[in-house]
Amino acid sequence: TLDVATRPYRLRILNGSNTRIYKLAWQDGRPLTVIGTDGGLLERPMRRDYVMLAPAERIELWADFSRDAVGARRVLMSLAFEDSMGTMGSMMGGTGLPAGAPFPLVEVRVARKASEVLELPQRLSTITWPRIGDAVNRARPRTFRITLSGMQWGINGRSFEMTAVAPDEAVKLGTTEIWEFINDSGMMTMAHSMHVHDRQFQVLERHSGADGEGVRDGYVDQGLKDTVLVMPGDRVKLLMHFDDYTGLFLYHCHMLEHEDGGLMRNYQVQA
Repeated sequence: TLDVATRPYRLRILNGSNTRIYKLAWQDGRPLTVIGTDGGLLERPMRRDYVMLAPAERIELWADFSRDAVGARRVLMSLAFEDSMGTMGSMMGGTGLPAGAPFPLVEVRVARKASEVLELPQRLSTITWPRIGDAVNRARPRTFRITLSGMQWGINGRSFEMTAVAPDEAVKLGTTEIWEFINDSGMMTMAHSMHVHDRQFQVLERHSGADGEGVRDGYVDQGLKDTVLVMPGDRVKLLMHFDDYTGLFLYHCHMLEHEDGGLMRNYQVQA
């Protein structure tokens, strides 16, 4: 529960669950006003009827209660949606609320009157993006296909090794690249929350698979991101610039059961 006054608030929400995906929405159908994602403020506010939030993703909302009466109650829900995690949850002995089930998350209680009047700016920030034309692999993006073999998760067929780096996982310091995550691992294709260490990236484009119905309108791919939801059948292209450190960095699925099952690899930034 959250007690508020009749004024706007900035609500910063982190999905800290180990595996669960949320479909955030106000119970009364009011749209969500999104002002920030993983890496901070968007350039401009945007509205969504609902927002999909995968493990480790962050979202910032402008929630305005200035027109609500004292005593009013609003509920932030996770709405029902078709989620591919139910099978894996059962296999792992999971119990409790099924993946994709609807349930209330936060009850907001308008407890007092406020006097201040706050307006939402239509310009929130200025983001300096890398240029697509500067990507050294723009004609052939680096692809990372999520794979599953014998109940062992992997990326391009390789599971986690503590210090191992394959030739196609090495990048050069000072370069800009396009990466593409592909989630089409067959009968056991599931949703994944792909996270890249040491980088904020721009989501260039997304091609949604057949399982996108009921979730695709809730993707918030705008702004600086470091985690992206990749649903079954999705292909997501990212643009990132490697401009600070050399060394080994992780990229992985942020769903705990998946990364523990091998869906995690190193990439290496070389001088």
